[in-house]
Amino acid sequence: MAILTVEFRSEALGKATKIKVIINQNAKPPYPTFYLLHGLSDDESAWSSNTSLERYAKDYPFLIVMPDGARSWYCDSKLGAYESYMTKELVEFVGKLFPTRKQARYRAIGGLSMGGYGALKLGLKFPRVYGSITAHSAAVGFMRWAPTATDISETPVLLDGMDIAANDPYELALKVPEKSRPHIYFDCGRQDFLYEDNQNFDALLRKNKIPHTYQRFEGAHEWSYWDTHIQDALKFHMKVMEL
Repeated sequence: MAILTVEFRSEALGKATKIKVIINQNAKPPYPTFYLLHGLSDDESAWSSNTSLERYAKDYPFLIVMPDGARSWYCDSKLGAYESYMTKELVEFVGKLFPTRKQARYRAIGGLSMGGYGALKLGLKFPRVYGSITAHSAAVGFMRWAPTATDISETPVLLDGMDIAANDPYELALKVPEKSRPHIYFDCGRQDFLYEDNQNFDALLRKNKIPHTYQRFEGAHEWSYWDTHIQDALKFHMKVMEL
């Protein structure tokens, strides 16, 4: 395996930022890509530091790209243009740095908690960029409870002037044209404080006959759960891409 940390200046963010990249040296380019997002308190190193992702990745041909999303909720806001960065600048930068497949079918996005929300939000909002989505313990209802969230200090700045509906996976799921829908997988532990959020999102998708895979497992909001189920995400993207 090749594991790289790349630091560069982002024009969208107006600052230097980092990505961590895992490359299976046995894979043949051009590579399919899997953008993997971290949670609220972490950075680009979280997935590889807290799980066995680097070992699991040996069985897959993906270029796994882990960006630093700060505490942005992967939105364009006064905290920074993180949605624009993720969906345009970063994808273009990675494509210049590595030989990657250009079709959305071969570009996946996933994440946990805040990153699970980000993956669902970005994947549903930009189906021409990402062909498949995975999310673990996703804070999928964030835009619905964020206005009253007192434990996230950035919330007032984040939501200031924001179009809530344009960043709400519930609303976005209903707007994706049927022929453009990305493949969706998400899971949550029954002991997770975000379990009800995920149950509600599953109910919305089922009610509106939007194809998806939703799995419930035993487990809480913790790395042991995510270490287990990132393996399900890798298998899902592999199947969707028919690799």
